[in-house]
Amino acid sequence: MAEPEPGGGLRQQGPDSGGCALRPGVAIAGCGYVGCRLAHLLAAEGRRVLAGTRDPARLRPHLPPGAVPIWTDLDAGNGVAALAGAPLVVVALPPPRSGERDPRSARLASALACHPPRRLVYLSSVGVYGDRAGAWVSETSPPAPGTARARRRMHAEGLWRRFGRRTGTSVTLLRVAGIYGPGRLPVAGVREGGAYRVDWPEIRYTNPIHVDDLVGLIRAALHRGAPNRVYNGCDGAEHRQGALQEAVASALGLSPPPWLSPAEAEECLSAMRLSFLRESRRCSNARARGELLWVPRYPDLAQGVRASLREEGMLRAADAGTASQPLR
Repeated sequence: MAEPEPGGGLRQQGPDSGGCALRPGVAIAGCGYVGCRLAHLLAAEGRRVLAGTRDPARLRPHLPPGAVPIWTDLDAGNGVAALAGAPLVVVALPPPRSGERDPRSARLASALACHPPRRLVYLSSVGVYGDRAGAWVSETSPPAPGTARARRRMHAEGLWRRFGRRTGTSVTLLRVAGIYGPGRLPVAGVREGGAYRVDWPEIRYTNPIHVDDLVGLIRAALHRGAPNRVYNGCDGAEHRQGALQEAVASALGLSPPPWLSPAEAEECLSAMRLSFLRESRRCSNARARGELLWVPRYPDLAQGVRASLREEGMLRAADAGTASQPLR
């Protein structure tokens, strides 16, 4: 059984409560920006959705009717047993911000083992490929994570692969590119001069995906993903670094962001931002298109940006306010 958690969610009771009682159609571990949009799609298809979150009260207004927010704390391992029992599970939780491993995924895998799902989709990152000096990469390219952040993702991938082999769950790994969409655009930076492009001596590339295309890919993986199979989640097009900022500026009728020299970038930008900009690769999505029959709605970045701004109401009133704060 599960009991109410302050904030509107549910807390799993202790070992005397009878085990894994909640059995929704789909459980989303780490339900945030992507998970909420996925929940709406799945609910529209008639599925019951269980949404794991640290803050049920904050999450609830973003969920569709009937979806159940569940209080979970993957750092302490509290509440995670309430996610067990769902036949389909989507793991959208990021690893911790330090270390070389992902203990959050380890705790979740341990909880799910009491009643393994039929299918599980884990959202990893294209960052596991590391810097490829602008070369194209596919799922057959050997991972070469160059940051601790990417190595934590690799650890989680291996953990979920082993979970699948041990339990019989069909585990699919999605290596996701940079997510953009409504509420996830650099509008304020473009307007106020806080967005920059770096004038590297060579061309460097970036890999975006619209949030709704990612949601569609997750759905396709839940239906058709092969066991122990990896798929890249990206729009598959060639984009130079700075393309997203340029697309936002163009859509809003603003000047493109200024250029920084590499030396200026080292002084002005955060270490986290620089760690992304130092890597360059072009990711193919041919396998996802071919095997999952997935067709991105927004293979054109400019089109995806304009659709996002329209949803935010920002193309009709480009000078009134900024993009809403995303749910994280």
